[in-house]
Amino acid sequence: MIETRIDDVRSAVQYVLRPNQSWTWKANIWFLAVLCSISLLIAASFALRGYWMILPFSVLELSALLACMWLCVRRGYRQEVIVLEPEMVTLQTGQRDAEVQQADTRRFERFFTRFHVEPNRHPWRETRVLLRYRDERFEIGSFLPVDEKRELVSALKKGIRYVDGGLIQ
Repeated sequence: MIETRIDDVRSAVQYVLRPNQSWTWKANIWFLAVLCSISLLIAASFALRGYWMILPFSVLELSALLACMWLCVRRGYRQEVIVLEPEMVTLQTGQRDAEVQQADTRRFERFFTRFHVEPNRHPWRETRVLLRYRDERFEIGSFLPVDEKRELVSALKKGIRYVDGGLIQ
């Protein structure tokens, strides 16, 4: 998901990039609760019949499922913020709210900064959008689908024109 904010006072454009989330955290908790209840109910019924070794493996399985679900949900809260200003380009990456929490902030002189689209060389690889500063390269929007990457490139072109003194159409 790409969110564009324009600051007319500073003559700056801010892009907030977030991955798409299919479910909310609350929906994931409900899913896990129902799945754990069913699994533990089945394991408990087997334990009452004398097959008690099923219970620890059921708990182990649910623990692994919970860990995987947590990692997937955490990955969904990644965020990148790109700020284009007349003199500087800022790239902030972090979790949940990159502007405030756990943000890794990099600032680049705009004169030496370029946005580069690296086309896919193989059908299995995706197109990459790179921010290049002198000899450094940073991939932006790696979590975006192909159509949103195209939208990002278009929005960056419009933002650069705006920062250079033009208007966004």
